[in-house]
Amino acid sequence: MKKTILALDVYDIEKAQKLISDTKEFIDIYKVGPVLFLQAGKEIIKILKDNGKEIFLDLKFHDIPATVKRSVESAKELGVYSLTVHSSGGEEMLKAAASVPDRPKIWAVTVLTSQTTMPEEVIKRALLAKSCGIDGVIASPLEITAIKKECGKEFNVVTPGIRPAKADDDQKRVATPEEAIKNGADFIVVGRPILEAANPKEAAKRIFEAVSREQ
Repeated sequence: MKKTILALDVYDIEKAQKLISDTKEFIDIYKVGPVLFLQAGKEIIKILKDNGKEIFLDLKFHDIPATVKRSVESAKELGVYSLTVHSSGGEEMLKAAASVPDRPKIWAVTVLTSQTTMPEEVIKRALLAKSCGIDGVIASPLEITAIKKECGKEFNVVTPGIRPAKADDDQKRVATPEEAIKNGADFIVVGRPILEAANPKEAAKRIFEAVSREQ
């Protein structure tokens, strides 16, 4: 499976469809977040499945344990590949999410890449997630190596904050695709460098080629 996840952070399904069509040669997994999910919901999931693609449902569940468990069960019924929960929901919530049989992969959000934090806090949350049966975490490129060291190679690290070059935006903890893969990221999540490119297909191709060189 290709390591790049394209974040479909767009407002309408027509734009999402165009992006899928343009990039599907280089992308296997597409991230569907709350904006697009509220706009298109099951329709966008069907479109991705019809194109033979996997869905990363990034709704960051954070609620009482019973509600999060039911949310994971609903995501399972949609047939998504993976989903997110908030690590800050705590041990009971994380264990409830992980307890669903035959569920999608669950990745726990540590700290948003738009925030600054101490690496020790990210590692603490990753260790908690692993102890609760969660499959991996969402973490910035700066914590990949430490998480892999503490949690093991099989524990997924999914890395947003990917920029092909230095960018002036609201992401504080970023890296290039090559750096993230070299440091051990299992998947990288790319949004703006493809979404805002003059030619999204070419942008996706360049990132795919950069990642392939590091595998």
